[in-house]
Amino acid sequence: MEVPARTPAGKRLTVNRDLTDDERVWHFRSAWNVAALNCLADADAPILEGYRGYILDNQRTRKRINARGEQEYRKRERSRRGALLAREKHMTRVYNFFALPSARGDFCPTMRDVAIEYMATKPDDPAEFALSNFDRIEVPFDQFFTQYESYQRLSAQWDAQYGTQYGASQPGWVAVQQARANGVQIPSAEDDDLTDTLSNPGQIAVGSVTDPATGAEVPVVPVQEGVVSQPVVEPIPTDPPDNSGSG
Repeated sequence: MEVPARTPAGKRLTVNRDLTDDERVWHFRSAWNVAALNCLADADAPILEGYRGYILDNQRTRKRINARGEQEYRKRERSRRGALLAREKHMTRVYNFFALPSARGDFCPTMRDVAIEYMATKPDDPAEFALSNFDRIEVPFDQFFTQYESYQRLSAQWDAQYGTQYGASQPGWVAVQQARANGVQIPSAEDDDLTDTLSNPGQIAVGSVTDPATGAEVPVVPVQEGVVSQPVVEPIPTDPPDNSGSG
């Protein structure tokens, strides 16, 4: 896992950096969308209820922001299709960021509090509400990255102090890093020879490197970037479907 570095100002270089206000509002909505899909404990029920309200209450504002976003992408790209693909690729990165499983334990309570506050206050300006809460929803992810950096340091300390006697704390990880440092090409989802395999749901591309300490073959499974479950981006119906068969 690669932990995003920090800027001189202390912010991590994630998909949420260097955004316009419109983009921040849209990323905020996307984060809430992810929480509505992934935070499924009984206590998290306000997230879905609040998201439904936020979407339905602010349709005009959302449409204006969306239209401005589309216009910006069309300015950057040569064609309407190119603009659509570029925006979809970016939004996939946004959804993947907020869907990080390791941060969910703190992300869900944060979004629950945000949803409860929204329903309690019903702010007149949804964009201002998003902007004022944007830094707040990033905190769970920054906390996880900081914890993971601490784990990496502790793991390295273990290897330095006890690795020779007891073996590496993460032998597979160590073997892969050593192989990469020695110039071995580690399989990647971007490799041309893996494209066909990765695009076939029935196959998984696997490479391997040799652990120099044990001689064991350590499998390397490339991560297919840009894959995310289909998000719900339209208002969730408030009325249940008619299953009576009466038409």
